[in-house]
Amino acid sequence: MKSLRRGLGTQSPTSPFREEYMETISLYIHIPLCVKKCAYCDFASFSGRMAQRDCYVQAVCREIRAQAAFFGRRRVATVFFGGGTPTLLSGAQITEMMRVVRECFDVLPDAEITMEGNPGTLDMENLRAYRAAGVNRLSLGVQSMDDKLLAAIGRIHTAKEAEDAVAMARKAGFENINLDLMYGLPGQNAIQWKETLQKAIGLAPEHLSCYSLILEEGTPLYDSVNAGECAPLPDEETMESMDALTLELTAAAGYSQYEVSNYAKPDRQCRHNIVYWECLPYLGVGLGAHSDMDRRRFYNPAEWESYLQMTGNDAAQRKGEGSCSQQERMFERMMMGLRQTRGVDAARFERDFGCTIESVWPETIAQMTRKKLMTSNKERILLTPRGMQVMNGVLVSLMEEAEKQGIYEKTLIDSKPQTDD
Repeated sequence: MKSLRRGLGTQSPTSPFREEYMETISLYIHIPLCVKKCAYCDFASFSGRMAQRDCYVQAVCREIRAQAAFFGRRRVATVFFGGGTPTLLSGAQITEMMRVVRECFDVLPDAEITMEGNPGTLDMENLRAYRAAGVNRLSLGVQSMDDKLLAAIGRIHTAKEAEDAVAMARKAGFENINLDLMYGLPGQNAIQWKETLQKAIGLAPEHLSCYSLILEEGTPLYDSVNAGECAPLPDEETMESMDALTLELTAAAGYSQYEVSNYAKPDRQCRHNIVYWECLPYLGVGLGAHSDMDRRRFYNPAEWESYLQMTGNDAAQRKGEGSCSQQERMFERMMMGLRQTRGVDAARFERDFGCTIESVWPETIAQMTRKKLMTSNKERILLTPRGMQVMNGVLVSLMEEAEKQGIYEKTLIDSKPQTDD
């Protein structure tokens, strides 16, 4: 899961995520293929597996059918092809998976269907085929518009290829594009981040995801930074400048912050990721994919051969089978909901758990309200702009009070689904 670290800003407009979507599920399809593993990546992904693409697609289709047989024919509001690099699959392969999805589930007519992609892997023929298959949202992992920084973190594309990718996607018919950007890179300064943001905004995407780099232990970049083999990470003052620039430039260009790291033009918020932040049901298929269905948590093996060898029956009996307690889910509802600038739905919390948020965390809510880090209205409890800046501290306070009551368990933090933007 990407960082909870930062988020400046005022409160955003109401999300386009409609109430009826709460009666549906979302579908995540993991594509673990990469041309080359990025230096900072700790997701379940592999390079050198292109010859096994057909076998993998067949395994995913097999699992989709098995899960539909197990859970029934559900209504699907969003589909998300994440990775890895889904754009390493051909148009025919994506078309086949979408055919099986529609065969097994009732995909809503206005479903948001997202596909992640690397700018260095796109071509017009496949883009048109993805669009014809129903993909209507493209999320491009641009990360930076500085070629030296791109090379430093192991990206395979250049800034020019990112620009060309957006133009190509527009020509192929995509009207909803997200650009993933990353700041806090080794040796990066505020001026470089400003230039990346300005160039990205100049491409007129409907959505921007702006994440600060989090060094994950076990990745090549983590080892390089700790060994002093590459430029150091920016200091706290520089990071604060980058945060301020993000808010200033996105707001000036007409983007509203609606989540700690996400900014959208009106009605262009990512509906799929809102499912995670609102703790709604989702089904994950593919290698290493996580699910939360009917209050049951489970996940697939993250090893290539283990996943390919799953039979149809195995697909419905995956690892980690079990339910979270009501107390764990209450904490998760707060942890995920406070990521959004609109906060946590207080009425839904009380309806689902039979108690108010204030009754579960009386000390923390009172303390954070006094400090003007948290506020509430008739419908939601949310962080103030200052609270968003120090969100991790707020979450720690909630966690500590929950620990006193036996609510919090660390496994909750480690079991979240992957998000793109």
